[in-house]
Amino acid sequence: VVSTQSTGVENMALQNIQARVRMVTGYLFAQLINWARGKSGSLLVLSSANVDEALVGYLTKYDCSSGDLNPIGSICKKDLNSFVAHSKEVFGFPSIDSFLTAVPTAELEPISEAYTQ
Repeated sequence: VVSTQSTGVENMALQNIQARVRMVTGYLFAQLINWARGKSGSLLVLSSANVDEALVGYLTKYDCSSGDLNPIGSICKKDLNSFVAHSKEVFGFPSIDSFLTAVPTAELEPISEAYTQ
């Protein structure tokens, strides 16, 4: 949890830890799910960074940019949103509207009077 009393450096360090914990948790579940089902092996972890984030450097090393496979790793945000909008029309998934209209956020810092996402 990010403290409201932390310095900028502390705040960034805590946000980076939170981002990395997401990936560690993904690998934890990938290894344990088959075990919990009485099967052997482990699953692959998908990462979710797109090419725009990689080119700009907007990522934390070992966070959502890390994984076994990155299905959207070479797609820019504009093309990805166009594809999702097209999929909404073709497959008729109304829930995709929330994805298309969502405000981009890393969701790493709590919303406060001083910070909104």
